[in-house]
Amino acid sequence: MRFRFYKVQQFIKPTPIYEGVDMMKGRGRRREGRKEWEGEGWGKGRRVGRRVRGAEGKVSKRNSQIPVGEETYPASNGVKDHTGDYKHQGGDSVIIKEEKIVPPDKLDTETEHREQVNGEERSKHLPESQGKFTSENTEEDQVQDDTVLGSVLPEAEENTPYTENIDTNTSQRTESEECNFEKEDISEKGNSEDIGSESSSSVKVEEQIDLVRTEDSKEDSVGLTEDRPSEDLEKNTEDISAAEDINETLEELNLEQSTEDLSQDPTGFTSPLVEDFGGHIEDKEEEESENMADMVEAEVCGVEDMKDGDMREVDIGEGKALLVRDGQEYYAVGAKCTHYGAPLSKGVLGNGRVRCPWHGACFNVKTGDIEDFPGLDSIPKFEVSIANGKVKVKAAKSALANHKRVRQMCQGSGGDNSVLIVGGGAASMACSETLRQEGFQGKITIATMEKNKPYDRPKLSKAMDVSVDSIALRNDEFYNKYNINVLTEKEATSVNTDTKTVSFKDGTSETYNSLVVATGGRPRVLPIPGVDLKNVCQLRTPADANFIAENAKGKNVVIIGSSFIGMEVAAFLVDKACSVSVIVRGLAPFQNIFGLELGSVLKKMHEEKGIKFYFESGIKEFVGTDGSVTEAVLSTDVRLPADLCILGVGVVPATDFLKGSGINMTDRGFIPVDKEMKTDKPGVYAAGDIVEFPLFTVGDKNVNIQHWQMAHKHGHTAALSILGKPEQIKSVPFFWTVQYGKSIRYTGYGPGYDDVVVHGDLDALKFVAYYTKGEEVVAVASLNFDPIVAQAAEYMYSGKTISKKEVQESPDAWTSKL
Repeated sequence: MRFRFYKVQQFIKPTPIYEGVDMMKGRGRRREGRKEWEGEGWGKGRRVGRRVRGAEGKVSKRNSQIPVGEETYPASNGVKDHTGDYKHQGGDSVIIKEEKIVPPDKLDTETEHREQVNGEERSKHLPESQGKFTSENTEEDQVQDDTVLGSVLPEAEENTPYTENIDTNTSQRTESEECNFEKEDISEKGNSEDIGSESSSSVKVEEQIDLVRTEDSKEDSVGLTEDRPSEDLEKNTEDISAAEDINETLEELNLEQSTEDLSQDPTGFTSPLVEDFGGHIEDKEEEESENMADMVEAEVCGVEDMKDGDMREVDIGEGKALLVRDGQEYYAVGAKCTHYGAPLSKGVLGNGRVRCPWHGACFNVKTGDIEDFPGLDSIPKFEVSIANGKVKVKAAKSALANHKRVRQMCQGSGGDNSVLIVGGGAASMACSETLRQEGFQGKITIATMEKNKPYDRPKLSKAMDVSVDSIALRNDEFYNKYNINVLTEKEATSVNTDTKTVSFKDGTSETYNSLVVATGGRPRVLPIPGVDLKNVCQLRTPADANFIAENAKGKNVVIIGSSFIGMEVAAFLVDKACSVSVIVRGLAPFQNIFGLELGSVLKKMHEEKGIKFYFESGIKEFVGTDGSVTEAVLSTDVRLPADLCILGVGVVPATDFLKGSGINMTDRGFIPVDKEMKTDKPGVYAAGDIVEFPLFTVGDKNVNIQHWQMAHKHGHTAALSILGKPEQIKSVPFFWTVQYGKSIRYTGYGPGYDDVVVHGDLDALKFVAYYTKGEEVVAVASLNFDPIVAQAAEYMYSGKTISKKEVQESPDAWTSKL
């Protein structure tokens, strides 16, 4: 048996030779550089390419030497067409796409699991003790890479971008376009499988190598086919609450429940592997035909239409993709952020990743993996090719319609090794999912004192009538599939680090090998008379939010506190309650964070909506009748009618149960940790609002940051430390608040700032504010000035400093150095 070769398109660098006898039986050797390994039997079941039927309708067999890396291979049965390329004339043929293959028996012991995807290599680090990715360890399982939890299309976000002198990479959205985008009535948390050996999302601009292999023999015993994605699907839901006015649409209000099954690979392509069927070839061909029917391909631009560092949203017929040029390569990934659906083309490209313009989540442009938060899901990536000077993108229709992708996770098999996570927030979820993504197969338990499994807590003050299911971070099917055990109504009462045991209020206990404390904060309670009266409330849980929303209708509401929770609650209730009064200790809301000038602007915005402020005041007592509150008495002796009072005076760390554990805590109850989220006790980690950690942007000074985004990063970092793959935390603080459809974004660390430099029109609510300390900018806030805050976050992440002089002269000249 012999092989003939002729030219076809292949966009990879020349690579070494595959050598072996009967690759289908697994004997072979792969040489690459100085690395060399041999194996017998591991090649069986691997696919090398699509099966292509020849003139006689038979399927070719692969079992000989495959040279790779020559530009053309003339075939005796091929002729040149009008382009000068060889065209096959009869017989069987198959397109060969080169890939690196790791023997399955190496997956348990190799510290690095490398997957070759059309010349691009991804690494997934697996500790020797963690085993394979799935409990069954079938050949198909080893190929599958990720599981996608469906798609949530953009949550509402009204924020007119600043359009002068902004980075050319980020085209701007007009206010009407943004509002229309926010009003899209779409949101789904379905599930689909991502394939680990999917085709590369990149292609070299300057290198195109073509290779096709043909056979004389027409043996029917072995066929080739393209991988089919797993159809093990999951469903989740998310509600969307419509706003009454388009200008009051909140990005966090899109919570309408919807589900959608995905039946195809969201990444759009699976790189070819060798497979020995043993089944009916015709069935495989039918599956392949169905898979190809789901594919769509479009020519999106010319090779030279984009410069290095450019990105744009492109239309692929069935949906949109983000096209990125990085050096001499093009990449294509999902076009929307998986957090609330922001258009990534409006974001910032830097350090090999794209940063969301709304809330700062970052995605690797080569893999689509999420690298910074908020959010848990990654974005799909798509196949890119170049032909005749044109760039083409190929994707599955299902991936274009569903922009979320869950990274590959093992299912877990229990055993003696266990991780106990106390607390049920963002840090807990990020930690548990990272453990499974990195191959940890031991027991994972999340114990939360709440009645509900982890949910999107920031939405509680923005959409108070939201249902619990609509804001769940994951559904029950997800937890069951990946063997993540969530215990609700489990309030921890003590920790014994000697016996590695956590005791709970209900009398039960849990042991652990590694403990992660991520209990977050609890609302501060004011020691004043009448605080225990009915309808004096705090906001912490979905039940709290629902109670407030229901009982505020047509009533007199008094809110104590003027920071994020207090003012977001006021914005939600103002058109529902009879009156809303806010008690402020200072001269303006948000004064401690944004300063007096910006605080005064926000004060005016709220007053125009009907909010009544009482400045330089505190609460003295609550007065009631028949056990229910009727009045709020201020420190100035002003008496306000009150049917419902809400305390928004901050939180304190929920760490009382750690007293006596020996775990080091500050006088205020915070837990100091190092850059790997380790406490002073071996095997004990802490994450989220309760920790003080070294922040790299302020010279590794220990700080406490209570942001949803940072809690995700803490959990992710703690998981890597547990697995012995320490990664020092490096993330720029990023938060946002939404009021009346206006989103204020903030990045950096501002405490201690001594000046504020403001550009824009404060009255028009379109501005950027630079908070400076000495001659350096330490934080940036904006309203309707996108993507300036995302640009600042990426600039700080790169280790660069914005000077006060730069921002005094221009609002955005420094962005040219991104």
